[in-house]
Amino acid sequence: MGAMALNVFICAGGRSTRFGGNIPKLFQDLGGKPVVDYVLDIAKHLTSLDRIYIVTSPNFLTWNGWPLGTHIVPQEPALGTGHAFQLAFEHFVNTQIGNVLDEEILVLMADCPLMELQDLTLFLQHETPLTLLAMYPEVFRRYGEILMSSSGEVFGIQEHKYTENPSWDTLPLCYTGIMKISSQLASSWVKALPFHSTVQEYHITDFVKMAHQHAVPVGVVISDSPQHFIGINTKEDWQAAYQLLQNRWRARAQQQGALFHDPSSVMLSWDTRFFLDAQVHPFNVFGPGVVVERGAVIFPFCRLIHTHIGPYARIGPFAHVKEGSNLGTESCVGSFVEMTRSSLGDYSQAKHLTYLGDVNIAQDVNVGAGVVMCNYDGLQKHTISIEKEAFIGAGTMLVAPVTIGSGATIGAGSVITEDVPEKTLSVSRAPQKNIVLSENSRHRTRPLKSKKLKNISSCEEK
Repeated sequence: MGAMALNVFICAGGRSTRFGGNIPKLFQDLGGKPVVDYVLDIAKHLTSLDRIYIVTSPNFLTWNGWPLGTHIVPQEPALGTGHAFQLAFEHFVNTQIGNVLDEEILVLMADCPLMELQDLTLFLQHETPLTLLAMYPEVFRRYGEILMSSSGEVFGIQEHKYTENPSWDTLPLCYTGIMKISSQLASSWVKALPFHSTVQEYHITDFVKMAHQHAVPVGVVISDSPQHFIGINTKEDWQAAYQLLQNRWRARAQQQGALFHDPSSVMLSWDTRFFLDAQVHPFNVFGPGVVVERGAVIFPFCRLIHTHIGPYARIGPFAHVKEGSNLGTESCVGSFVEMTRSSLGDYSQAKHLTYLGDVNIAQDVNVGAGVVMCNYDGLQKHTISIEKEAFIGAGTMLVAPVTIGSGATIGAGSVITEDVPEKTLSVSRAPQKNIVLSENSRHRTRPLKSKKLKNISSCEEK
């Protein structure tokens, strides 16, 4: 089957009532991108954008994350998965050119982010007109049970909401929510889906019952990875999915060659990338867009996002590196350093208590403790340039926009507001004044801890 013959319907409606909160479950961040993006990425691998139909709430139509070129179909009111299929199929018939009855439709659930592309490989090769992806769940969740005769013939799916024993003593074969159906079958049955007035919904699972009634065989492909089909309906589901993704990404990172000192304490994003011999100490958090090159070391308690870390660089402990930062070969960002929209050249270092914002630092530059890039004037942010081999003394304030020339030295405690030429020493300090304190000055009469302790000791001896 060619990719152009496959159409993907994604059910992305619902009101997220069980999840709660102000952010719908589909748009909750999950390891650096929204829940729904994981499903969209799979759909984009399987077919072209113009064959993806996303059925969603009218409230979600303006979300800016929908892929351009896909079909966004509003569902109002939300009357279940069968209703979503009806709307998508109607849109499919009206938009596709040619014989639309000679194609296949894959149905995916937008709240199932753990599914991987390889989970669908054998499933999509199955040639029955109606095929279900099934599993034996590892733990109890609200799945539909696939009903089979003693001869193995599938005759229906029991929706969990209608199950007499809602917790199951023994977990049965369950429906993952993923279905493949020929467009010809769908055309014949889509308008005949029954409406379940007790729950005010149409169920896509009724296609299975209709297939049985019409003696159409139903194929079942059983996945051996049931954990890949966890749906995000509650915050507990989100947490379970997050932990499974973290384990998956940690394994990938170590396959790339990274060494994790305590994997369970490190949180990664979906796109975190490591090179050989990178080391990650405990309690680090990686946001999206982080690349860690060969031999780099991340010490404990750092947060990194949208950052490129060069070979053999050193980060932390307690560093915050974010928003388009770039660290060169054997550079160093040390304890309590924040770096944003900045670059640190090869062999350059900022080891202590420093803010690097909107600054481009060339190679072999030393930035002392307590240095602050004063890049914001209250209206906009300006840039600072520090050229190679410069030395920035401790406690310096660099007021942007300003350029520090190559080989220049800035004296400790200076406030630099003008460009500094190369190979010069720049010192900007108020004149020091030494004033003799009188005997009754509050600076000389302040209580001293040593005297307090001596008085307490004397009282105890008496």
